[in-house]
Amino acid sequence: VVYTLWLKRRTALNIVIGGLAGSFAVLAGAAAIDPTLGPLPVLLALVLFLWTPPHFWSLAIANKADYAQAGVPMLPVVVGTERAARIVLGSTVALFVASLLPLGFGAGPVYAVGALVGGLHFVHKSWLLVAQPSRATAMGSFFASLIQLSLLLVAACIDAFMR
Repeated sequence: VVYTLWLKRRTALNIVIGGLAGSFAVLAGAAAIDPTLGPLPVLLALVLFLWTPPHFWSLAIANKADYAQAGVPMLPVVVGTERAARIVLGSTVALFVASLLPLGFGAGPVYAVGALVGGLHFVHKSWLLVAQPSRATAMGSFFASLIQLSLLLVAACIDAFMR
C-alpha cells in the first residue's frame, strides 16, 4: 500500500524501494528452513534487489510515454531515455557481479553456468539498449531480465539439490 499509493507517484527511485520489499521474500523463505540465514540467502536477496531496477526501468523506457501521460515519475520520464538506458546498463553490470558472489560461499558449477549465461545475456541486451535506445531494445533488455532471473534461480535450485 505504501509503495503503490505513495512512493510510486512521488519519486523516480520508486522501483529501488519496491525492490527492497521483493528481496525480503528470499530471506523469509530461507529463514523458514534455517533461521540463522547464512551468506547464500543474503546474497540471493541482494541479487533479487539489484535485479528489480534494471528489469522495471527497461520496461519503463519502452512505455515512457504512458508513464509521462499518467504523471508517474519513472526514471526515463525524469532523466530521459538515454540516461536511463545508461543507468540500466550500470545496474545490470552490478547485478551480474553480485550474482557471481555466491560462488565464493558454496554455490556450485550449475549455479555458475546459470549466473554466467543469464548475466552475460542481460548485460549484452542492456548494452544494445544504450547503443540504440528504442522500444524494441528496451523490451529486449526487459525480456533478458526475465531470462536472467529464471536461469539463475533454476540453477540455484538444481545446484542446492545436487549438494
